[in-house]
Amino acid sequence: MHKLLIPLLIFFASVCSAEAIYQFDSEVDESRFNAFINEMRCPTCQSQNLAGSDSMIAQDLRRDIYEQIQDGRSDKEITDNMVARYGDYILYRPPLTGATLVLWAAPIVLLIIAIVAIILLVRKRRAEQLEQPLDSREQAKLDQLLKSSATGKPQEQPHE
Repeated sequence: MHKLLIPLLIFFASVCSAEAIYQFDSEVDESRFNAFINEMRCPTCQSQNLAGSDSMIAQDLRRDIYEQIQDGRSDKEITDNMVARYGDYILYRPPLTGATLVLWAAPIVLLIIAIVAIILLVRKRRAEQLEQPLDSREQAKLDQLLKSSATGKPQEQPHE
């Protein structure tokens, strides 16, 4: 039983750690590779970069980026290739275009609209409060004050 268990453990340990190790000719290429996999989003994972994703597509993209670096492609060529295949979604910092401008401007525009709506609502409520008619008790008190000011004598205040 022990003779069978040890080879199985070794096999499963090697399968679990099947992460590819990439060899680079220079530290510059290695830093470029790390920058790409940290700055590009996995197409299947939600907001996870290629470096942190274990999905099959992330593994393929890391291999593809490695091969493009080994082929001597520039950063712009690699980025353009990835964007052509997966769209701006793959980039954590997409370029400012008409589509992304809407994403950046929408919160600001909505905030301004909300502030204007609140100001208009508050003004409308204040105007409605000023236009409300007096109830009978308030009207009686006002009439009494007007009589007292017309005669010049202060009159007794009714007890409430």
